[in-house]
Amino acid sequence: MARLESPDEVLVVGAILGNLDAFEELVLRYRAAVVRAARGIVGPDFAEDVAQDALLLAFKALPTIEEPTKFGAWLGAITRHRALRFNKRERSEKSKRVPLDELLLQQIDALTQPFVDGTVNEELMTAIERLPPDYALPLKLRFLDDMPLKRIAAFTGAPLSTVKWRLHQGKKLLREQIGPGTEPRT
Repeated sequence: MARLESPDEVLVVGAILGNLDAFEELVLRYRAAVVRAARGIVGPDFAEDVAQDALLLAFKALPTIEEPTKFGAWLGAITRHRALRFNKRERSEKSKRVPLDELLLQQIDALTQPFVDGTVNEELMTAIERLPPDYALPLKLRFLDDMPLKRIAAFTGAPLSTVKWRLHQGKKLLREQIGPGTEPRT
């Protein structure tokens, strides 16, 4: 028997009342979107850190949410804010570094790069990265993370019809970039 999925607002209220499993379910639903949104702003090296920071801040601030039905948009706003704040702090730190530090950091970065999963076509990923963010993020969330359309709409704060249109237009732009015959599965 298939398990019924609780609406976000039920889980939000449960988490506010102290049910950690409810918040864990929210994290499982939105984690991929949070990481992708962070990656779009801070890049792949710091996306996980920013995502973790955003989720922790959301957990702490959960009792202050005014509309539990808009949890996805609220979390998306927190994620964008934390990523932009991280970028500002990182620029400040970079201005203090000397050239030798940069060389050492590049060497360390090479050692800490994650192993790449070869299941995603590199040409397709490059093409998606070249798309405007309004099209790229929904495409990544839908086709790479298998996120339902309603959840993408909740996370981005866009109406469902807009998400569907952006996916359609994004696929159209991808076809123009890579040519026919290589389109994401729907």
